[in-house]
Amino acid sequence: MDEASLRAAAEAAGQGHLFAGWEGMSGEQRVELIADLQNVDLGYVNAIHTASMAADGAPVACDAQPYRGVLRLEDGVGEERKDWRAHGLELIAQGKAAVLLLAGGQGTRLGSSAPKGCYDVGLPSGYSLFQLQAARLKKVQALASPDGQSKPLQWYIMTSRFTHAATLEHFEAGDFFGLDRAQVHFFQQGFLPCLTVEGKVIMESDSRLAKAPDGNGGVYMALHRSGCLAHMVSSGVECVDVYCVDNILARVGDPLFLGYCHSRGAEVGSKAVAKAHPEEKVGVFASRGGALAVLEYSELDPAVASASDPESTSGALLYNWSNICMHYFSVAWLSRVAQSLAAGAAYHVARKNIPSKDGPVSGIKLELFIFDTFGMAAPGAVALMEVERKAEFAPVKNAPGSATDSPDTARAALLSLHTSWVEAAGGHVMARDGVEVAPSVSYAGEGLTALCKGGVHYGGPRSEILLGLRPPPAIDYTAIQTADEYRREGAVVPASESRPPAMHYAKIQTADENRRKE
Repeated sequence: MDEASLRAAAEAAGQGHLFAGWEGMSGEQRVELIADLQNVDLGYVNAIHTASMAADGAPVACDAQPYRGVLRLEDGVGEERKDWRAHGLELIAQGKAAVLLLAGGQGTRLGSSAPKGCYDVGLPSGYSLFQLQAARLKKVQALASPDGQSKPLQWYIMTSRFTHAATLEHFEAGDFFGLDRAQVHFFQQGFLPCLTVEGKVIMESDSRLAKAPDGNGGVYMALHRSGCLAHMVSSGVECVDVYCVDNILARVGDPLFLGYCHSRGAEVGSKAVAKAHPEEKVGVFASRGGALAVLEYSELDPAVASASDPESTSGALLYNWSNICMHYFSVAWLSRVAQSLAAGAAYHVARKNIPSKDGPVSGIKLELFIFDTFGMAAPGAVALMEVERKAEFAPVKNAPGSATDSPDTARAALLSLHTSWVEAAGGHVMARDGVEVAPSVSYAGEGLTALCKGGVHYGGPRSEILLGLRPPPAIDYTAIQTADEYRREGAVVPASESRPPAMHYAKIQTADENRRKE
């Protein structure tokens, strides 16, 4: 749209003040203002402002009830779960499933201005979060199509204006981490103008609107406006697996979850973990008017948050199921939600002091959460699945050294999980911190038997074998005389093989101990 058309649209929306300084602007400033306005639908802004202010302050939890329909870990016999997983792999192989990643955040609290997905938490492999997740996607794609002849698993990545360029650079530098570039689709989260309470757009400067991100619920409109939703439809995608970039344990394209939700005809699905304790600051799943909802921890009275479920024999909390932002959406439902939101929906209202050309002013920011739309799903078209926290949820949110949700705790969670995989396959891990298993070697603990057969011992957190960098060596262990030779050979010793006298490698934890034992 040109200046005349934008000016007319602003006047029609009651936002004519946006051009108040036009006559005194330089050419560069005019270009800046035009660019800003071309990315804003002022009619839509007016509609959501009206709906949001009408809903602001309304009771949020008085009509809520605990959500009961969760598939527990102990539910579903082994054969059922095998069938769901096989169905999920079939969906992936046929191109009917895709993956949607929410990756608009920066690593500010981690001490980095880079996209959070670029962050290296200190894994032995040196993988960034993006690289780790790309490797998991590639592995599950291979599991679904052992012969490599099936359709590639499409990956849709939502960035933001703060992270978009750096995210693309990271993928380019890593040559898309072994994925086909055509299967990776980037699109940007939207922004909304900051408003006065009366709904007037605030100007940050004479030529620039004050703006704020529209929340992770902006993914619906962003998918629509970017063309990614249309791409899903034209590609035959029926459902998407959704997760956040900061969860180091996220099972990208989880076939069990996809298969379970799709087989139930779900429009919306979510993974849930049991709350760690009543005061844990997480949203919880609930039922409101028979529909799925999420209550923020701030919305629950402390007495309600700590109440026990009278129907539970294990002392579980009444509101027990935590939202970890791992979801399933049918593409048909995504299309319906986008159409509904485009008509003007209520957003959350955050009252803030907004920087403006005249100094800070009282105003509002509007944002939508991804779960705000869950009530649009038919009650019978919802599927919730309990997952193990230690196996699937370890977020990277807080600064290094923090007691919870830090790079340190996330790294420890991954190494501990992978150690459990090795030990379940018959191997032994001698390093105190555990060991890392690359996604190319195992997606979720499968396929490790051959690498652990006979009680193979892994001596450190970085094993080139478990990272898929080289095959297991053929070693004459009877010829190994020193701990130095032992380390040079990769610290892989079958328990059944003979070892140098007076050395029990399963009990050796550090190089210093190795030397003391010699």
